[in-house]
Amino acid sequence: MKVAYLDHYDSFTYNIIDWLRSSSELEIEYLTYDDPEAVSGLFDAKRPLVLSPGPHRPIRWLTRFMVVNHLMGHVPMLGICLGHQCIGKALGGQIVRAKKPFHGSGQIVKIIEKSLVINSLSTSFVGAHYNSLVVARGSLDERYIWAVNEEDEIEGIWAQPGLYPALGVQYHPESFLSDDQSPLLNYWLESVRGFYKERVKARQ
Repeated sequence: MKVAYLDHYDSFTYNIIDWLRSSSELEIEYLTYDDPEAVSGLFDAKRPLVLSPGPHRPIRWLTRFMVVNHLMGHVPMLGICLGHQCIGKALGGQIVRAKKPFHGSGQIVKIIEKSLVINSLSTSFVGAHYNSLVVARGSLDERYIWAVNEEDEIEGIWAQPGLYPALGVQYHPESFLSDDQSPLLNYWLESVRGFYKERVKARQ
């Protein structure tokens, strides 16, 4: 199962790719956000998409933001840190400075909406943080929010405007500082499997 990984030149990229590859089913196609040809190719060759962490704000690179808008609901999407903010922005959220920026430390994440997305995660857990920006909670429809931190800032986003979900996490699920996030990965992998099953059906 091929998955596109859109990298923002983040230092944690290969840790995340290793985390994704804990499932031997995945074939990772590595792309960089500032490669216009590669990013433009995502519009036509639809495939599951992972949006990496990175610096700056989601709107800084317009083509990348257009890809998120175009593909959301049409492919399974997973956003981490900046990638999570890209999803939040596409859903109408605003990006603001965090009340207490965290870099390289664990912070409590509290689940506020149980669903199939996070039914195997604890009610609260530790998530590793490396961010100065967040999606402002008051700017995003509450139905999209499934987790917050102790400052009541958004930690988890889930939306399904089409056949497939977009899942965002502000924290770093791949980090050794985070509590086990295999349920989160397993949920997203199930979405990817469903995507490829539908493609096989469509060709029959």
